[in-house]
Amino acid sequence: MTLIHDGQKITDAATGNGPVDAAFKGIERIVGKEGQLHDFDLKAVTMGKDALGESMVRVEIGGVLYSGIGTSPDIIEASARAYLNAFNRYFASLPSQQEVTSEQ
Repeated sequence: MTLIHDGQKITDAATGNGPVDAAFKGIERIVGKEGQLHDFDLKAVTMGKDALGESMVRVEIGGVLYSGIGTSPDIIEASARAYLNAFNRYFASLPSQQEVTSEQ
């Protein structure tokens, strides 16, 4: 799995109890934070062989629940996008480094 942060590509791999669990663990390894999955929902949002899958997750990170949504024709990718979306919400909720520095 490869994620881009501040223009830098970060690649890592993980194993798990199936491909979705492995993707979630790979994300956690890259972002350096663990989450506790509370809800996971996967459904097709279009019809046919090339249906678009939508994944919705609720993940507890740092004692707070964050929701994430991801879509893709690949259900593993849709799930990973949803999990990453929840982590992005977590990181967006943190005070910025500049705010922390100015408060001290």
